Amino acid sequence: MKTYSNRSGFTLIEVIAILVIMVIISAVALTRLTSSQNNLIAATDTLTSHLRLAQARAMSTSADNISALSVWGVRFVSATQYHLFYCADANACAPAANQTAFPGGSIIMDLTKQGVQVTNGALVLSFDRFGTPYTDALATLTTPLASQLTLTLKDNNGNTRTINITPQTGMIK
Repeated sequence: MKTYSNRSGFTLIEVIAILVIMVIISAVALTRLTSSQNNLIAATDTLTSHLRLAQARAMSTSADNISALSVWGVRFVSATQYHLFYCADANACAPAANQTAFPGGSIIMDLTKQGVQVTNGALVLSFDRFGTPYTDALATLTTPLASQLTLTLKDNNGNTRTINITPQTGMIK
């Protein structure tokens, strides 16, 4: 009977162990990738909802009073923070001083925890009683949106999503 002393190769158990380790590493990497994209999608949907909320409140607040100059809007404090604001009189509006709580009680929305930022930087976006968007810094309703405004949200991995706001109609998509 012959005996072989120099046998080389992998046993079946070693191959299975390597495959299990590769599956675990792949699952962790895939989970991290999709969670980042999910945070970006969630942040985009939340910001879109907040913009629509400001627009709807502007249209409903002034609905009873034709001459009302009240204004609702969203002020971007930085690339990662924004807040809702309301001014009863657009001629004497200071968006930074008239912060209003979002549904749920938050005053400032912070995108830092989600790893998302708005690349447009500091911006004040306000709406009149017809839902028309304006971009004047003091929300005095003097500078209507002249062309489509695109807000770009970016996560830490470089993925982006956009929100488009149409002039005159104020359509947010």
